[in-house]
Amino acid sequence: MDAAAIHALLVEKLGDAVLAFHEAGPEPYAEVAAAGIADAALFLRDDPRLDFSLLMCLSGLDWDGLDAAGKGKSVAILGYTAEGKPETSDRVATGDLGVVYHLYSYRHRHKFTLHVRVPRARPELPTVSAVWPTAAWHEREAYDLLGLVFGGHPDLRRILLEDGWEGHPLRKDYRMPDQWAGVPLQGQPYSVSTAQPV
Repeated sequence: MDAAAIHALLVEKLGDAVLAFHEAGPEPYAEVAAAGIADAALFLRDDPRLDFSLLMCLSGLDWDGLDAAGKGKSVAILGYTAEGKPETSDRVATGDLGVVYHLYSYRHRHKFTLHVRVPRARPELPTVSAVWPTAAWHEREAYDLLGLVFGGHPDLRRILLEDGWEGHPLRKDYRMPDQWAGVPLQGQPYSVSTAQPV
């Protein structure tokens, strides 16, 4: 089934919870309201015409620096200065955060993608881990690195960083720390080579 037909079935089932459909480009996708994502996931998995039994990937995104059409603008990501100190900026991030779900049906051999946007000030949406158990791991990563909060998640805690880590490092407005647990951190330039010429 093609993406337009899948979208039509989704609208038939969920109505206004399906916000838009973007058919152009290499990967057509439907935008779904955050409150409707769990219902959308259950429908896409359980309807025999669709049978999206596989969540291939769930990725958290920071849409800061994107214009209304979704085109990227240059946004400087803060890192460390040449002296190894955290960079600072007065820039305030304004873009939404969100999640992209890539789905696949083994039976029908078709793919579909969903996008959900949530406000940066309140990045909350329901978990889909009851539909696709592997989502529990992906959602923990999105929580850890972007601060997305998945309501109803069975074990929402950091997965890569220490429990006490402050902030979420994949947010475009994240400021690198100058210390961790009392130990000073110094950023090192990636281009410096310690290899000796032969």
